[in-house]
Amino acid sequence: MNKRNYSLKTAPTATSKEQKSQNSPKAKRIVLGVDVHLRSYQAARKIDNSAIGPVATFRSQAELLLHIENQRKLAQEVAVVYEAGPLGYVLYRELEAEGIRCYVCGPDSQVQQSQRRKNNSIDARNLTANLFNYLNGNERALQLARIPTPAQEQLRAQSRQEDQLVQTRKDLAAQGNALLLGQGYGSLKNWWRPKAFSLLSQVVAPWVAEMLKNWMELLRALDEKIQTIKLSLAKRCQGPRPKGLGALSLVQLEAEVLDWNRYSSGRKIGCLAGLVPSEWSTGTKQRLGSITKVGVPAIRRIATEAAWRMILFQPQYKPVQKWQEVLGGTNRALKKKAVVAIARQLMVDLWRLQTGRLSAQELNLIMVNA
Repeated sequence: MNKRNYSLKTAPTATSKEQKSQNSPKAKRIVLGVDVHLRSYQAARKIDNSAIGPVATFRSQAELLLHIENQRKLAQEVAVVYEAGPLGYVLYRELEAEGIRCYVCGPDSQVQQSQRRKNNSIDARNLTANLFNYLNGNERALQLARIPTPAQEQLRAQSRQEDQLVQTRKDLAAQGNALLLGQGYGSLKNWWRPKAFSLLSQVVAPWVAEMLKNWMELLRALDEKIQTIKLSLAKRCQGPRPKGLGALSLVQLEAEVLDWNRYSSGRKIGCLAGLVPSEWSTGTKQRLGSITKVGVPAIRRIATEAAWRMILFQPQYKPVQKWQEVLGGTNRALKKKAVVAIARQLMVDLWRLQTGRLSAQELNLIMVNA
């Protein structure tokens, strides 16, 4: 009689499965591109050098964070990128707090414009491809956004609110002036101020004065709010500052720059303000045009306004001396170009001054106390 040997095979336990997964090799890097919206998140994934996988949709930030956390179990490193937008840096800070590398980049629509197609899936896949190229040495694949600290973001928001209130005041004042012009009374600057309005109310029809009062109350309330914010911001200015550059302007400028030490050259500061010339060059031919205006508009505005004041308060300043002949002429177009050149050099000199590269004496600047 033949004897047969029987062996029993037990089903693998949960512990053995976990050990097997731990022993299995992990991917080196998983790259995630996320198209962020208020009510949905589309994420594409690329594992090492494989093709970009299908785009997954998540209905909340919590679902997305759980998905990203699961990717950490599959790879040695996880990197995430999304575009800067109205949702701010909440997702960035959540990921950084969990130890996950996150990048925030500027919006880029070149591919969509060339293909004439745009949707959330395309955006997520393009972000994934761009981040993969960036991490592999192509620094121009992403235009990274400057991430402020919470304190820097708070100061910048307060500074921008002052600008927004000023713009709102201009809009309301323009509506009142439009009414005056439409009724044949001409235009009056600062018509809502007490002295101007008391004179105006004696001239215009009663119904026009009544309509103007509705705007007047709002405009005077805005005046008070703007003045309060200006004083609060100006008090933040400490130490000496260049004469002609007011305390408020310097605080707002620093709020937009965030950190002077993060820039390694004067050209980068000029680019941040959008004050460098545009260029169309090929071969041995070089053609420079007007300024690019691709930087932060608030910085460019503050620097340009400061340049006009530097002409008045610091005539010995080297850039002012350089353009003295043009500034004293009658050609308005050349004057504007000269002011832009002074504003560009002023930004560079402020960067040198704030980072300790040069002193005020070396820059030939007169300093006043805050």
